[in-house]
Amino acid sequence: MPVLVVSLCATFLPAQTPSQNPQPQQNVFDDRAASRLLLQLSEALQGHSQKQLLALFDLGKMKDGTLFRQQIDSFFSQTEFIRVHMNLIEVVAESATVTVDTEMEIEPRNGGPSVRRNDRLTFVVVNAGKNWKFVDLLPRSFFSLP
Repeated sequence: MPVLVVSLCATFLPAQTPSQNPQPQQNVFDDRAASRLLLQLSEALQGHSQKQLLALFDLGKMKDGTLFRQQIDSFFSQTEFIRVHMNLIEVVAESATVTVDTEMEIEPRNGGPSVRRNDRLTFVVVNAGKNWKFVDLLPRSFFSLP
């Protein structure tokens, strides 16, 4: 079985002493929160876990969330395995958006040639209690096979 590789790059602030670095507030979206969420997304893709991936989205708050669920159903049913590399470009706390350069290689279930995708994705997130969740993704076509 092929080895799946996930790489996530982000810039973090230098470590500070505990008195200078209080626990981050749960309601503040920052680079660390974005990195954690993107890592979970990468793990769901590489683990081919549709359930885990959809759990990262608040489909009820997402415009056309039902259609997005169907798109993800189709995407996972057509893929054998996925390799993904995400490079965190920007986090805008005020608008809770994340910009990510993403490379993905997909091996189709039907045995056809590998499909490669390179795109800059923008995610919009909301605070969903204890966790952050995605409520939008542009372009959504990134999770569609030709």
